[in-house]
Amino acid sequence: EVQRVAMREVSSRLYGLEQVGYFEGKAVALAEGALYANDPEFYKKQLLAYGRVTPATVKAAMQKWLTRPVYALRVEPGERQAYEEAKGSSGGAASQRPRYYRQPEPGEKPMAPLPFAAPAGEAQGAGPLSFQKIPMPEVGEISNLDFPDIERARLSNGIPIVYARRTAVPVVRVAVEFDAGVAADPANALGTQDLMLSLLEEGTTSRNSIRIAEEQERLGAAIEPETSLDRTAIVLAALTPNLGASLDLLADIIRNPAFEPGEVERLRAQQLSAIDQELTEPSGLGARVLPPLLFGANHPYGRPSSGSGDKAVVARLSRDDLVRFHQSWIRPDNATIFAVGDLPLAEVVPMLEARFGNWAPPAAPKGRKDFAAVPPAPRPRIVLVNRPQSPQSLILAGAVLPVRGTDDVLTLNAANEVLGGNFLSRINMDLRETKGWSYGSRSNIGMREQTVPYLINAPVQADKTGPAIRALMDQVSGFVTSKGLTGAELTRLINGNTRQLAGQFETSGAVLNALRSNALYKRPDNYWEAIADRYRGMTISTIDQAARKVIDPKNMVWVVVGDAAKVRPQLNGLGLPVEVVQPK
Repeated sequence: EVQRVAMREVSSRLYGLEQVGYFEGKAVALAEGALYANDPEFYKKQLLAYGRVTPATVKAAMQKWLTRPVYALRVEPGERQAYEEAKGSSGGAASQRPRYYRQPEPGEKPMAPLPFAAPAGEAQGAGPLSFQKIPMPEVGEISNLDFPDIERARLSNGIPIVYARRTAVPVVRVAVEFDAGVAADPANALGTQDLMLSLLEEGTTSRNSIRIAEEQERLGAAIEPETSLDRTAIVLAALTPNLGASLDLLADIIRNPAFEPGEVERLRAQQLSAIDQELTEPSGLGARVLPPLLFGANHPYGRPSSGSGDKAVVARLSRDDLVRFHQSWIRPDNATIFAVGDLPLAEVVPMLEARFGNWAPPAAPKGRKDFAAVPPAPRPRIVLVNRPQSPQSLILAGAVLPVRGTDDVLTLNAANEVLGGNFLSRINMDLRETKGWSYGSRSNIGMREQTVPYLINAPVQADKTGPAIRALMDQVSGFVTSKGLTGAELTRLINGNTRQLAGQFETSGAVLNALRSNALYKRPDNYWEAIADRYRGMTISTIDQAARKVIDPKNMVWVVVGDAAKVRPQLNGLGLPVEVVQPK
C-alpha cells in the first residue's frame, strides 16, 4: 500500500513536469518549493523522500500528528465593514480601459497601479494626477516548430511502429491502435464496442480487476481505452524504468481479456445507466438525433459518437458477442503501435517485440467497416425534440460536406475558426457578447477519416431560440457570401495559430496524438513543421474560397432540444418545415 501511494505521487509529479504551467508543471513545482520551503528545487527532495517512505515512517507520522492532544487553531474574524459597491466611471466600463499609473511627486515612493482608468476626456498630465499609459510589450520573433523526428519499425508479425523521441522526462507513452472505432459497431448491435472496451481493464485470464488496478499504481502506470468514430486504442503512460513491467500489463489487457460473466453484468448495468443519462440531457438527445439525419441510420457515421449504443441491444449482448467483436477487431493484423518516449527506438522495439511480436491473428475474419451507404440528399428542416420545462434550448445544425478527412482541410478549418471555431469567432461573439443569449456557441468541421460534416452547437435561453437560429443562419450565409474574412481576422488567425505552436506539443501525450492524427488523415511526417508557413501564406481570398466552395447554408438540417410549448411558436417565419419529436 505504501509503495503504491508513493509511486502514484512520484509518477504524477514526473508526468506533470513535461509541461510549463497548469497545475503540475515546471512553474508550479518551482513556485511551490520557493513558497513553502524557500527552495525552488524542493520538488527533487520530495521525490527522494517518497522513495524512502516505509510503513514504519508512515506509522510514526500518524503517531505524531493523529494523536491527542490535538493542535487546534481557531481564527476569530473581527468586525467587518459594510460592503460598498464599487463606483464605475462615466462613459463605459472601466475594466475595458487601459490601466494607468499616477506619476509620483518628487521624492515620493512610486505607487501601485490605480484601480481605474483615466477619466474619459481628461488629458494625461493635467490636474493633480497625471497618467501614463503602459505600452504592451513587443512580441518576439517566433520560429517555426521543430517537431520530433518520426522513426518507423515493424514487429516480426507485421505490426507497424511509429515512434518519436522526447527526452524531457523519463516517460514513455504507447498507443496500440486498431482500425475500429464507433463506426465498427454492427448497425444492428450499437453499443457492442463500448461494452467490450470497458471490460478490458476489468480482468484478464491471469489478473482480476483489483490486481490490474494495484499493478498500475505500483508501477506508476496508467492504461486507458480510447475510442473515436474511426479508431480504437488502448493507451499506456509509463515511467521508463518500469516500462517492461508496464508493457506486460498492457499486453495482457489487450490480448487476454476474460470477459468474466459477473463483470459483464456489472459493466452492462453501468452502460445502460449511461444511456439513460444521455436521454435526459440536451447534448445526449441531440447527439442521438442529428447523425442519422445527416448520414442515414445505416451509415457508420449515422450514430451517436458516444458509442453507448442502443439500450435494447446492450441489454441482450452476450459474452460470446463480446468475444467475437474482440477477435474481429482487436487483433495484430488490424493494429499500429504509436509511441513517444525518452529511449532510443532500438531499445523500444525489442520490448514491444517480446510482448506483441508473437501475437497471431485469430481464425475469425477481420472486421470491415462498410461505407457503401450514401448519405441522403439534403432535406433542410428543423427537428424539435420536446424536452418540457427546459430553461434553455440546445441548437444543433449540420450538413454533409463534399470533403474527406484525408483531404487537405487546413484552409477550410481556418475559415471555420473565424466563423465559429474559437471564443472570438463571429458566432460566439454575436450570440454571447453582443446579444447575451448564450454562454458559448461554436461551429466546427467534424473531422472524420471518411466524409466530413459541418456542425453548429449553440445552447441559448429558451425565449430566444427562434431569433438565435435566425442569427446563426445570417452569420453562416453572410460569411460565405458578402461578409467574408476581414484583414483584422486574417492577422489574428495567422498570429494565433503560428504563435501557439511552441506550446502545443510540450507533452509527449500531445506528440503521441499528433502521430496518430497524422496517420489517420494521411498527413506527411513534416505536417506540423510546415504548418506555420502554410498559415502565413493564407490570404483573405483563399480562406473565403475554401468556405464558399463547400459550405451551403441552404443544405443544413437543424435540431432543437427544448420545451416545444415555448419554442415551437418561435420557429414560424424561419422558412423551414418543423417536425416535433419525442425523446427516445
